[in-house]
Amino acid sequence: MSRNLLAIASLVSVAVASAIAPPVARADTIPSYFFNNWSIDTNCVEVDDANSADHAATGLKFRIQAASANENNTYAFEMITDGTSTWTIPWTGLRLIYRPGTQMTSVPADFACVPGATPTSPLLAMSNYQQTPEPQFEYEHWYGLVNINGEPHHVLIFPRAASGSSNVVIVLEAATADSVQLDTGGTIHGHGY
Repeated sequence: MSRNLLAIASLVSVAVASAIAPPVARADTIPSYFFNNWSIDTNCVEVDDANSADHAATGLKFRIQAASANENNTYAFEMITDGTSTWTIPWTGLRLIYRPGTQMTSVPADFACVPGATPTSPLLAMSNYQQTPEPQFEYEHWYGLVNINGEPHHVLIFPRAASGSSNVVIVLEAATADSVQLDTGGTIHGHGY
């Protein structure tokens, strides 16, 4: 395929994805468990030539509040820094959009996070995954883009209406135009408090 034809195909796919993107949701239409404070329990992010703790670390805390909505109905990812935890690489400026879908009642095996174990690809292992400029999943989630260490990353946050561990799962993947980088992403699990 020629480069011009490939470029045209890429532009068409971006236009189609933009045209079919769901409308931005107001806070009163988003499930209440999507607004919470969470603490990170496990970090299974893989990064090239860097420490995964640069992206996130156990004990770090964050929140998403309905009151953080702006005029575009995007919501702030707020890093909580207290006496016990500090974000060394902040996810500054991360704004999130609610993406409707099926409620995640249990953590799928594709989202498993066992530190030190061989990771699975949470993006490619999902049966309904689509490679578009924005990763799409069947489960309801928050979506945003953030620069971490100067590199863009897709951030997908899957809160669950459950108590205990892993009631929030973050999928973090490098945001590249033409491929999924399996060695620069992974899952992060946490619990609400």
